[in-house]
Amino acid sequence: MMGLMAIEAMGSAMDVTRRTVLAGGAALSILPRAARADVDADTDVAIVGGGVAGTYAAWRLASEQPRLRIAVFEMSDRIGGRLRSIAFREAPHLVGEAGGMRFLPAHKHVFNLVRQLRLPARGYPVIEPQDHLALRGRSLTYAEAGQPAKLFPYNIPPSDQAPDSRRYVQGIEKIIPGFGHMTPERWLRIRSDIRYKGRLLKDWPTWALMTDIFTAEENRFLQDVGGYDIAPLGNALGDFDEELLGADLSKPYLTIAGGYQKLPLALAAESRRLGVRVLTETRLASLSTPNLPGQAFMLGLVDRAGRTTALSARRVVLALPRRALELIEDFPARRDPRVAGLIASVVCEPACKAFLLYPHVWWRDLGIDGGRSVTDMPARMFYALGAEKERLASEPNNGFGMLMAYCCGADVQYWQQLVPAAPREAAGFQWLPGNSALALEIHREAGLTYGMQPPAPLAACFQDWTVNPHGGGWSLWRQGIDGMELAASVMNPIPGHELYICGEAYSPYYQSWVEGAVERTELMLQRHFGLKPPRWLG
Repeated sequence: MMGLMAIEAMGSAMDVTRRTVLAGGAALSILPRAARADVDADTDVAIVGGGVAGTYAAWRLASEQPRLRIAVFEMSDRIGGRLRSIAFREAPHLVGEAGGMRFLPAHKHVFNLVRQLRLPARGYPVIEPQDHLALRGRSLTYAEAGQPAKLFPYNIPPSDQAPDSRRYVQGIEKIIPGFGHMTPERWLRIRSDIRYKGRLLKDWPTWALMTDIFTAEENRFLQDVGGYDIAPLGNALGDFDEELLGADLSKPYLTIAGGYQKLPLALAAESRRLGVRVLTETRLASLSTPNLPGQAFMLGLVDRAGRTTALSARRVVLALPRRALELIEDFPARRDPRVAGLIASVVCEPACKAFLLYPHVWWRDLGIDGGRSVTDMPARMFYALGAEKERLASEPNNGFGMLMAYCCGADVQYWQQLVPAAPREAAGFQWLPGNSALALEIHREAGLTYGMQPPAPLAACFQDWTVNPHGGGWSLWRQGIDGMELAASVMNPIPGHELYICGEAYSPYYQSWVEGAVERTELMLQRHFGLKPPRWLG
């Protein structure tokens, strides 16, 4: 696991697949690109997707059932999926997360897995007293916000802007009595039967429910101060499941020093060491289900040069989100209304991130070490990187500062208009000059958010998660769907056949979290491959 630097350097991007994941592996790992899909015509387990779910499945299976012939196929040239750690060439140790960026100790699968792989974890600050809220033309620090003389111009009672306001809880308790003191055990007993105005919670879009119980100004304030807009298509039951069954988001966060992408990279490297074939730039173009259980699946794999190889596999694991599943060109099982309905049971939430590199950490002049500042402008959230007290000695900022802008929902379209179209193989990622339209607009909004004029940015980059093969930054259960009831069916969508789907997209209440990807995959391995819970899980 030494040397697994999960970063891409501007101008001369580190090819983490060729130089780290595959380095020192078997001869197959160093075949030229055009030959990467030319593998044996028979394998026990074919895993499609080189993100956390796919690499975790490969590592666990190879560790516990070493006689299995296992292969991982990733369509892009990188391992990581929606974990993508980036660094500018000028500051190689100043790493930003273009995808997933943090986890909690309560995320027991990820927390214990990071420890098992001996990856360096450290704190990840989110809200510090000197971070800023910039709403409706006024910029205040978190320490100031909510004080009687420090209010934002919303048509709501001043007390509702106080940090200890109970307005949200009081509103939800109109629907769910006792919400403020709800235990997970009680929620599991009552969740499926709760109705509001005659409709089950799963049949309410979250935005419609919120509009019915809060005023327009209250709704706007809740979304503006939180940094996230309410998704138009997700359902209220799924959101309450995450809130009441998921981890406590008020607790301190963690990340992996040097990049969260180190997690799938380490899993891929360990899988290779155990004999797993990890092939990049190999796209699944067709998947045929056998006529009878126990017969082999047939996969059509296309390499970078467009050459197709047929492969038979006893079992297939699709470690993919919804959009990637829909991009499999020839997948006859998807024409079955039941299978199609399972795949379409989630909706994709638009999300994007941008990074600006600065010649120094200018926010220190405001007393800010790190954390998140929030605005109602299209940038929505700024994360200050480079001076965090939690940084390890192995993470020097090289004299630079990096600011991350992060938004979801309708604001993504605003940023898409300010960048040129990226090549398809870039999967939404591109490097940009510091004077590009996107960089200058984010820089302008940063100055208004922090109430000062920062120095000009040196460079920028942008990740649009709405493009193929991702479809969005994360997934939400569609209106009318109870994710806890449906998740098991999605995991094994064709009863009697050993075809499996895993990943965070179809997690009951950890959608958008790496924990959801690992937890779903671990459950799949225990239920359908006979693995026992690992001792390191606790």
